[in-house]
Order: sequence, then structure tokens, then C-alpha cells
Amino acid sequence: MMPADDQNVVPHPIDLPNPAASLSDLPPLHAGVVKAADFVRDHFHEKFPARDIASYCGLSRFQFSRSFHTVFGITFREYLLRYRIRAACERLVAADMPVTEIAFAVGFHDGSYFARMFRRYTGVLPSQYARAHAAPPRA
Repeated sequence: MMPADDQNVVPHPIDLPNPAASLSDLPPLHAGVVKAADFVRDHFHEKFPARDIASYCGLSRFQFSRSFHTVFGITFREYLLRYRIRAACERLVAADMPVTEIAFAVGFHDGSYFARMFRRYTGVLPSQYARAHAAPPRA
């Protein structure tokens, strides 16, 4: 059981990797992919093709895929999924919205796929997560 002053603190079940090296140590080809993390932060709820994010970083799709994996240690798709699941966790705790609405708000276009991915990453269904982390009713 958490101490009373920590009741509103919900740990994220999903970690997002940081770049593997400091930005100054990265070769120019790899340094461009760090911009992808900013792009995800600003556009995670949108649908965008891989070529758009590669172009945003000034790379071909192949260069982007290889560089992103080198820098972050996971694929861009994996990073995006983790980011969306984290965003869903925050909304499930903070917002009084239906799970399907949250799924669409964080970039999933299929509720059942969202539930499968959420369970894969957190170990529970979105509704279970929301109930487990719901704020206690105020007296």
C-alpha cells in the first residue's frame, strides 16, 4: 500500500529509452533521429507513414530505421507504441473517458488492437488499469 501522500502518483509501466549516447557523440547520420522523439511527442495521436518521419529527420526510410535502432535500442514502431501506451495510462488515470475514446485519442484506430497492445505492455486490460489506479472518492 502506498503512503497517503503518494496516492496520486502513478508509476508508468512503460519505459521510453533515451538516446544511447550523448548528442555530441552521435555521428550526423544518427543525430537526426533524435528529432523523431520530439515528433512523436507532438504527433503521437496522428497517423503518419514511416517515410514522413524519415523525411522529417532528413533520412531515407532505411537510414532512419537503422539509425533509430542504433540510437534508441528499439525500432521506431516500438517506440511509438510505448509512447501511445504511456499516454493512454495517463488518460486512464486522469480522465473520465471511455476506454475506446482514449484509444482513439492516443493514436489507435482499433479498440481491440489497443486492448491487446495495452495488455501486452502493462499486463492488464485498460479498464483494469483504470480501476486499479482510480483516485479514491472524496468524502
